[in-house]
Formats: sequence, C-alpha cells, structure tokens
Amino acid sequence: MQQQGADRVVVQLPGVQDTARAKDILGRTATLEVRMVNEDPGALELAMGGQVPLGSDLFVERSGAPVLVKRPVVLTGDRINDAQPGFDGRSNEPAVHINLDGSGARIFKELTRDNVGKRMAIVLVEKGKAEVITAPVIREEIGGGKVQISGRMNTREANDISLLMRAGALAAPMEIVEERTVGPSLAKRTSKRVSTR
Repeated sequence: MQQQGADRVVVQLPGVQDTARAKDILGRTATLEVRMVNEDPGALELAMGGQVPLGSDLFVERSGAPVLVKRPVVLTGDRINDAQPGFDGRSNEPAVHINLDGSGARIFKELTRDNVGKRMAIVLVEKGKAEVITAPVIREEIGGGKVQISGRMNTREANDISLLMRAGALAAPMEIVEERTVGPSLAKRTSKRVSTR
C-alpha cells in the first residue's frame, strides 16, 4: 500500500487472483486488538449469568466457548507493518503471520514477559462487531515483533483476515479509480525486453 498524491492510495495485492473478492474486502475495514482475558475467580460465571463485571466484555471464541475479556486494549492493529497468511510451523494449521513495528514489538515483548501463564485475547473488530480469533495462554516472552495468530481457521479465513488487517489502514470511504491485473506472462515479456538492451 502506497500513498500517491494527496487523495490516492495504490494497493498492490500479490498472489490475489479473485479481484472482485479483494475489492469487497478492501471496502471493509477491520482492526486488531490485543486484550487480556479476565480470569478472576467466578467472573466468567457471573458474566454468563448476565452480570458482566465492570471493565470487561463477554465474547465468544471461534470454538464457541465464552471468553471474558478485559476492556483495556494493550496493543492495536496500527502497530502492524504486515500480515500474511501461512501455516503454523508445529501443527500445520492455517495461520496469519504478523510483523509489528518497533513500538508494537516492544509493547508485545513487555506484555508477554509480564503475563506468562495468563491468557490474552486476539480480537478482530469489523463493523463494530468484535470476534475473539484466539485466546491463548502466554507460554513465554515473545520478542522480535513477529506474531502468529492461529486456531480454528481455514485457509480462506486466514487469507481474509490477513487482507483485512493490511487494509485496516484504509478506514475512509474509497472509490476505485483504476484496476489492473498483472500476470506472469507480462513479467516474462518485461524481463526479455530488459535483457535485449
């Protein structure tokens, strides 16, 4: 994604074949929030009974399990440099691989260092609706700014989530002015032309 002039943005989506679907997703915006899970004894039971503790929200995980999440947002998607679909190296399940900027990497490192053994929730907010993608237990400090989100998603969902996260910066109305699709044959012709000079 690159700014072009005062009121235009160029969006390049390598590997995306379905341009109509890509335009639909770019017309949506999603933000990522990292929040801590409220694990106070009895809090989840109270929330499920209709008494959500002050400063918490009751959500449902993708698995269908209820999860009580603290309201303060520890990290947001504006700290994301890139999000790409891929696979979990251990389980080979579809996943989204996220690169955080320097500030985001520092915040995430401190968060994971200070909360080992506790659960954090990765919340995707789209059109005012929040969904907990996963709420894993923090096993160890995670530094380096590389984060993986996985858990009960298929390959298409991983693609959509990563595209939504990359497009999240476009939180303004959009009008598509020009659309181009470049295939591998154009790249071959270009490289041949360059080599003959």
